[in-house]
Amino acid sequence: MLQVIRDFERNGSAETLRQLNIPELIGRPAVDTFIAIFEVLCPPGGTIDQSITREAMQESIGDMAEAGVGGIDAITSEQLKDFFLNFVARSIEGRVMADIGGRAISLPEDVSAVEYAQEQLHDFVSGATRGMLSGRLDSLEHLSDRDIAAVVDEIYETAFELVAAAGEAQR
Repeated sequence: MLQVIRDFERNGSAETLRQLNIPELIGRPAVDTFIAIFEVLCPPGGTIDQSITREAMQESIGDMAEAGVGGIDAITSEQLKDFFLNFVARSIEGRVMADIGGRAISLPEDVSAVEYAQEQLHDFVSGATRGMLSGRLDSLEHLSDRDIAAVVDEIYETAFELVAAAGEAQR
């Protein structure tokens, strides 16, 4: 996804869509365009990690739709970066939630307590992602996938530890 955002910034939407072999989306709404990009980058099926990525992308596209982002030709650099940060945060959340189930971490039995914990997780991960990555997105050309992965892993570890500790405290 980072490469797509870089390409949008460097080459513009029309050229990026040509490179992705979906030029018919030039001039279309950003949400429609990102749904098509989603299908190119995240085809159905695959591993749990790929499923987490698909869900994060779908949720981020939904957030973009709610924000009322217009046509792909008019999407701003800030909107692209916001989309990317949202995608990263949603990916981390999905990974934490999948690992909670996989590691048999206890959560409260009260539905409202679980919903509250999930909201807290979202707020923490979103804030940490924006805090640790926002400034770094100003120089996309110098930001590597490895840089992003290191930040993602750091946020994930902290978030997982917080959720696990909270779950254990509820026992």
